[in-house]
Amino acid sequence: MRLTMALACVFSTILTASAQAQSADSVAASRAWKRSAIVSVDVTQSSFSNNWASGGNGSFVWIANLATSAEKQFSNSFDLQNRLELAFGQTAQQVQVPGTNSRMWQSPDKTTDRIMFESTGRFTTGGWAEPYAGLRLDTQFRDESYAPIAVLDFNPVKLKESGGLIRTFVKTPDREAVSRLGIGVRQTFGRSVNAVTFQQEKFTSTDGGIEWQTNVTQPMFDKKLIYKGELLLFQALFYSQADALDQYEAKLHAGDATEPAQPGAEDITHFWRAVDINFQNTFTSQITKYLSVNLFAQWVYDKFDNAANVNPAHSLDVLIPEVNKNVRKAGQFKETLALSLKYTLF
Repeated sequence: MRLTMALACVFSTILTASAQAQSADSVAASRAWKRSAIVSVDVTQSSFSNNWASGGNGSFVWIANLATSAEKQFSNSFDLQNRLELAFGQTAQQVQVPGTNSRMWQSPDKTTDRIMFESTGRFTTGGWAEPYAGLRLDTQFRDESYAPIAVLDFNPVKLKESGGLIRTFVKTPDREAVSRLGIGVRQTFGRSVNAVTFQQEKFTSTDGGIEWQTNVTQPMFDKKLIYKGELLLFQALFYSQADALDQYEAKLHAGDATEPAQPGAEDITHFWRAVDINFQNTFTSQITKYLSVNLFAQWVYDKFDNAANVNPAHSLDVLIPEVNKNVRKAGQFKETLALSLKYTLF
C-alpha cells in the first residue's frame, strides 16, 4: 500500500528536482530484495545403561534444516517470491545384543529428507484476487525405497508449473495468510530399479489438474508461539501413464510367464484420480535467541505416487513390486518434537 501511494504521488505530481531524487531513492529501497535465511539443527537423544532395571533402548535423532526466502517487487505490477527448504535427518537406535546383557547402536536410518524450491510470480493488479504463475520442484537427497538393492540420489525429481488466481488475506511482518487456486501440470523424472536384474531405468510421467494451496503464518500467545502451516491439494484430471496402468491391470488378471493370474486383484487403475493432499504444520516456541522447541506434524494422502515406472513391456515380477511400492491407500502421518538450535543468517 505504501509503495502504491508513493508511486501515485511520483507520477501524478510535479516535484522539484531534489524531491524527485528523494522519491526515486525511496522507491528503489522499497523494491530491493527482501531476504531471509535460517539454519537449525533439531536433536533428540536418550540412552540406557546395560543394567537399566526398567528396560528400554536408547535413540538419537538429528535433523538439519535450511529455510530461505527472497522476495522483490520489480515494478508496481509484478512481485516475485522464491522459497528454498532443505531438510535431512537420521535416527540411530540402541538394541539389545542377542544372548548378552549389553546394548549396541545400529546404523542410523533416514527419517527426514526434503528438497523443495518454489518460485511464484504475482501480477499485483490490486484486485480482490490477482493472477499468478508458479514453479515448484520437489525431490530428496537419498531415495532408499529400493534398499538394500540400491540407494538413488536426488530421485525422483518432481516439477510443477501452475497458474491462476492468488489472494492475500493478511500480510504483516509477523503474520501472513495467502491462498491460491489454479491449474497445474506436474512432471516426474525418475529412476527405478529392476527387481529381477537390479538394473536402473529412467522414466518420466506427466499429469495435470487443479491445485489449491494455502500458506499461513500466525503468532500465538503474545508471539511466544509461532504457527506455520501449508495445505496443498491437487486434483489430477489426466495422467500420461493411465493407459500403461490399464495394460498392467489386464496383464495382472491374465498372468504371464513370471507370475500366475490374479483375477481377484484390486483394480488400481483409478487411484491416480484421487486428490493428493499434503498438510504441514510447524509450531515453534523460541526459548532464547538460539534455542527453540519445535513441533512438526505432517499428513500426506497420495493414493498413487506418479513416481512409478509402469512400463508395460516389463514382466509382472518387475511391475508388481514397482506398483505396490507406489500405492498408499491410507494417509501417512509424521510427527517430531525436538529441541532446536537455530541461527539466522540474514
